[in-house]
Amino acid sequence: MGLPAILRRHSSGNLKLNSRTDTSYTVTVDPQNPDFTSVASYAHTQTVEQILSDLGTNAEDGLSKNESTRRLERHGENLLKGKDGVSAWRVLIGQVANALTIVLLAALALSFGVQDFVEGAVIAAVIVLNTTVGFFQEYRAEKTMDSLRQLSSPTALVIRNGESTAIPAKNVVPGDLVMIKDGDVVPADLRMLYVSNLEVSEQLLTGESVPVAKTIEPLDDHALEMPIGDRTNLCYSSTVVTKGRGTGVVIGTGMNTQVRCNRARIQAHHPILTPAASRTASSSSCELSSVPLTSPHAHFLFSGLRSGTPLQIKLSKLAYVLFGCAIILAIIVFSVARWNVTNEVILYAIATAIAIIPESLVAVLTLTMAVGTRHMAEENVIVRKLSALENLGGVTDICSDKTGTLTLGQMSVRSFWLAADPHKAQTYYADAGSNAIEPVGDVYKGAPNGDIVDPKNVDEALAQAVRVAALCNVATVHKNLRGEWKSTGDPTEVSLQVFATKLRMGQPSLVAGQDKPRFTLKLEFPFSSSVKKMSTIYYDREQDKYAVVMLKGAVERVLESCVAYVPNPDEPTKTAPLTEAIRSVFLAKAEELASEGLRVIALAHRYIEKTAVEGISREDTEQHCTFLALAGIFDPPRPETLGAVRACKDAGIVVHMLTGDHITTARAIAEMVEIVPRDVPKNMVMTATEFDRLSDEEIDALPELPLVIARCAPETKVRMILAAKRRGKHAAMTGDGVNDSPSLKLAPVGIAMGMAGSDVAKDASDLVLTDDNFDSIRAAVSEGRRIFTNIQRFILHLLTTNVAEVVLLIVGLVFIDRDDMSVFPLSPLGVLWVNMLTSSPPAFGLGLEAAYPDLMKRPPHPMKQGVFTWPIIIDTVVYGIVMGATCLASFVIVVYGRGNGELGSQCNHAESDECHLVFRGRSTVFATLIFEILLYALELKSFDRSMFALTPGRAFWKDWWANKVLLGSVVIGMATVVLPIYVPGFNSHVFYQTAIGWEWGIVIGMSLVFVASCELWKMARRVLLSRWVYVPRTKAVLTEESNEKA
Repeated sequence: MGLPAILRRHSSGNLKLNSRTDTSYTVTVDPQNPDFTSVASYAHTQTVEQILSDLGTNAEDGLSKNESTRRLERHGENLLKGKDGVSAWRVLIGQVANALTIVLLAALALSFGVQDFVEGAVIAAVIVLNTTVGFFQEYRAEKTMDSLRQLSSPTALVIRNGESTAIPAKNVVPGDLVMIKDGDVVPADLRMLYVSNLEVSEQLLTGESVPVAKTIEPLDDHALEMPIGDRTNLCYSSTVVTKGRGTGVVIGTGMNTQVRCNRARIQAHHPILTPAASRTASSSSCELSSVPLTSPHAHFLFSGLRSGTPLQIKLSKLAYVLFGCAIILAIIVFSVARWNVTNEVILYAIATAIAIIPESLVAVLTLTMAVGTRHMAEENVIVRKLSALENLGGVTDICSDKTGTLTLGQMSVRSFWLAADPHKAQTYYADAGSNAIEPVGDVYKGAPNGDIVDPKNVDEALAQAVRVAALCNVATVHKNLRGEWKSTGDPTEVSLQVFATKLRMGQPSLVAGQDKPRFTLKLEFPFSSSVKKMSTIYYDREQDKYAVVMLKGAVERVLESCVAYVPNPDEPTKTAPLTEAIRSVFLAKAEELASEGLRVIALAHRYIEKTAVEGISREDTEQHCTFLALAGIFDPPRPETLGAVRACKDAGIVVHMLTGDHITTARAIAEMVEIVPRDVPKNMVMTATEFDRLSDEEIDALPELPLVIARCAPETKVRMILAAKRRGKHAAMTGDGVNDSPSLKLAPVGIAMGMAGSDVAKDASDLVLTDDNFDSIRAAVSEGRRIFTNIQRFILHLLTTNVAEVVLLIVGLVFIDRDDMSVFPLSPLGVLWVNMLTSSPPAFGLGLEAAYPDLMKRPPHPMKQGVFTWPIIIDTVVYGIVMGATCLASFVIVVYGRGNGELGSQCNHAESDECHLVFRGRSTVFATLIFEILLYALELKSFDRSMFALTPGRAFWKDWWANKVLLGSVVIGMATVVLPIYVPGFNSHVFYQTAIGWEWGIVIGMSLVFVASCELWKMARRVLLSRWVYVPRTKAVLTEESNEKA
């Protein structure tokens, strides 16, 4: 047997079985050329045998695991070296170039300008501390998110130790045997050993848009000057497979690939171009990014306004708007002072400017998103684009595939019907064990408990149909080295291969395993979502003059290609014309099988002369066939799917099934998982043909979009997304194939399948499901809603604090001292302490808050509003005014109630006996503000429920204890309030405060007033903001609604 035949055996799944159990045993042969880096230059001129010998690769088993580990250590990971995915400099610049730092730098300059060196030094320390802490927090968060994104990076299917296995593309080494198929991104430079209609798009390297057909024959190029585009037996890293499949041996990885060489040549001619973020060699593109031509100062000033997610951009813009407000507030302070800008006035302006900036807003957002991506990874969802975290909470519709997502993807042939005249047709039933891919169990004739079919004596009518199922098939079924049954390929094809193997007619037994195999593959036309069928052409050793065409696919498409059938299975060589009456019988049988929830696959064949094979087209191949059989394949719904669909319905999310199955099969499965009720109107279950026939106006005129679309094509998915957008819906779309990438990119949330999905689909998606499970989508939506709600929580918390400080300081302008200068109730450094040390930790704790118990009972939030809804804006103003007013009241009580109202002179930046009363008032305000901010964080555990009754029937302290980060930040924040008040020197020379005693009664009293005000507002907002606020429905309301529907 020749080497190409051996490699075809790999592609057919006939890997060496049960040959050994010690996986440390090396099957790798000694390389003839240990310098693997030089192999790539001449690989296209070598025969298959020569290149395998040079690389030391075993033709059947590939590399051993130990050898691949040694080569990985020696040659390094299969990565293109460039700048890291997360740039430390970019993060650092982002920390410096923000509104907070600009305001603080201005405050620093003014403080030194008025010779307040203590305050200036503290502000300088704050700038350094804030930048350092913010840098490390954001850098770690970015690295976390980048590492999680790497989990969705393309993989490579390699043969090691005689077993095909998927590994991260970065772990591919020289000498690996790699299997590629339609939709894959080539993980490294390959010398092809076996191809089947393989075509690869090399536009990335050569600029040619037409895919290149690949061969395996060595090329004549003794001078080694052949252009890379003409080396048709090579596939290059980062190029995309557009058609067919093949197996190749790795001749170059990482920096030894043609992608790297091209990049080096480009940089040599264009020095201004620098490599984009480091990518694996299996990335869908090798990007080059230009250095910005704008001045670095422009980038410094506007950093964050043009990059990041929509929410990050919006918050960055908000920061600069607040920076503008800080300038306005400073102008107000100067105006009140009648523009007599003294040191006192400047210090007051500094305090008001600092007060309005939410210093930690962007940092808390980044940390919250980083934690969210980690949580979603634990739920088998990899976030590729952070914008998906913002979009998930607003999802109104989910358009999901069926196979492997709503169902288990563990298909098994339940029924096999030999097509014939109505009274002569024969039905076979197959046992299915607990493991769908294990070819065990009997096949019965006539009834589930009928006569057992003897695999050694199979009727020819059944045999010729089973041979089509086995040979018109690219799936594999084999035992690994541990004796476990494994499979590769589409689950539908795997089930057909298992069924054939039960009858001892699996593909390996027909094309390999013998000195002279009966069948030899000559041509393959792969399955296409547009034609919905697949065909192969084999030479049959028992036929001298004829080749056999084998065809399988959707029933209606296969029938279109057929002109005959076998009237009597007892006479399998005799055929009759396929009349319309017989065609109707076959379609009716297919409907019957589909109504049982079975996926129905039709099988057919024909014989053509061998001389006609060369150059035959697909159209000519798939015609004039003889219809043979129908295979009924069962794929049970996942156990968790029904609950997930119900949860989505409760959450106001409509689930749509877009599947390639027959409409009857699709409807049966949709009814099982309650996507559609049994009495659903006809227009809610449609075929893709019916849907695509409608104009956009007709689709928009439908009462609702279809819940099920059968025989779905990629173009149908695109029209579905566009139709949803026109209705104002926010839809998520799943996909796994190359042709799904347009709909995945177009959808607000594109979700690729991590197990069955192609690299192109993953690259186009926002999320990747590592388990291809619909319930993971439900979990992702729930997590997205939680993140969205928590973002609203900490934004409300931070902005309320800023409003309170502004109210406190602007109204505080009325406190005039003996020098006719305003005395601030809270010093600039007190404001910094509150904003950075008091507000930030509980804000982050709010970002970790658990989801509401009824979160998935609430409708999706409107995406147009974003996080800044009217309730959030109104809450910010109300809570901020109450907080500022109570703090003002505490200052007034201390200075004017208990005290004599004497504000002294120059008490804004100096200590004296006459400032003692002002200092006590400031300490009281400082403590009151901190206590209220911390208690306010607990209040925000719920927007509408009391902090003392967060969960009905549960003690409130258990809810408080559930978020230990939040509770800990509250307790520690209250404990540290004593430092700026009681530490000698620190209180009087830095914060311009002093120790207090009886004033603690006012602190506690005002804090209680604030908490009571919050509780009253929560009750009032349900009525006053009922237009926007979600009100949980009671059991009585739900009962009334169900009675109205009945």
